[in-house]
Formats: sequence, C-alpha cells, structure tokens
Amino acid sequence: MKNSPAYSFIKEHVENEFTAFNKEKITPWAFFKNESGIEITAFDGSKIRYKGIEFEGSPKLIFWGNFTQPFLKDIISRTFAKTREFCQKYKLNAEKPLKETTLLLTDHVHSMFERMVDIDRRLRGKGHPESVAAHDPGKELGVITSFLNERYQAELSLLPKKNILNKFYEEQKFWVWLIGIALTFIGIIIKIIG
Repeated sequence: MKNSPAYSFIKEHVENEFTAFNKEKITPWAFFKNESGIEITAFDGSKIRYKGIEFEGSPKLIFWGNFTQPFLKDIISRTFAKTREFCQKYKLNAEKPLKETTLLLTDHVHSMFERMVDIDRRLRGKGHPESVAAHDPGKELGVITSFLNERYQAELSLLPKKNILNKFYEEQKFWVWLIGIALTFIGIIIKIIG
C-alpha cells in the first residue's frame, strides 16, 4: 500500500520526538549507578535525583510507574495535532495520515519500552543482564496503547463526514462525468435535429 503524502513528514516528526525523549528521559537511567548518580526532570517539572543506591524499590517504581506516561501521552497528542495541521494546510484527506501516525507511534512506543526493559535488566543484573528475568512491560504498554488507540478514534470522529452524494461522486467520478458528457452531447443533437 502506498504511503500518503504526509507520511514522510509524520515519520520525521515521530523519529525526532522519540530520539529526544530517549536521550533526555530514558538514557540517563542507564547511568543510575554512576558516581554522580542521575538527575532527571519529570513531566510536572519536579526533579528526580538518585545517587549511591541500588535500582530497586522507589527508583524502580518511578522508572516503571508514571514517569514515562505523561511524556508519551504528550508526544502522542502533539503528533496527532501536527498530522491534523499538516492535512489541513495541504487540504489532504486525513484518514490515511492518521492511520500512519498511529502505526508510527505504536512502533516507537514499543521500541521505547524495549529500551527500558534493557536498561532495567542491566541495572538489576548489576552489569549482567542475563542474570535477571526481563521486566514484562505489558501493563505500562497497555496504558499507553489504550491512550493511543483512544486518541486515534477521537481524531477519526473529528473528520468531516461525507454525505452519500459526495461519497458516490468521489467513488464514481468517471461515470458521473461520462454520463454528463453523454447527456450534453444528446442535448446538442436534439437541439440540432429538433
């Protein structure tokens, strides 16, 4: 299936959003056991600071708790808004670009959670990730996936509804034009003969 004209724009936007999110909010956790510890700003502006402790209890709860969700929901919301604006600006039917947005976001959300599982495993395994079981992010992923699907459905419901005649015309343009030309031609002939 051919991509929409908006696909490249959406793809670039999603990649940039997730690259920045990974660099600024997820990768710092990989340095949790570093001598200087970590300091990360949460979505609400509060600071998360850890130094000289193990990755268990509170740090792990924050990492897998609500730390990432507000950022991911914000990325999802802003990406759908960008897609809508792009489609409005270039007068594109937004249905396919919205679907592409959903698929791109889904892929990047899954990749982000895979990255988090890797970081979690390395930290809990104290440098030997294979020594501990991987965290199952199903619950956390489910929350974000549900939000993403709800937003997609909401975006679709905001699209202007085509009435039956417009839909018929869009689907049958060739025949409508052909019949119109034929009727015009018949009218001219009747006028000449009559």
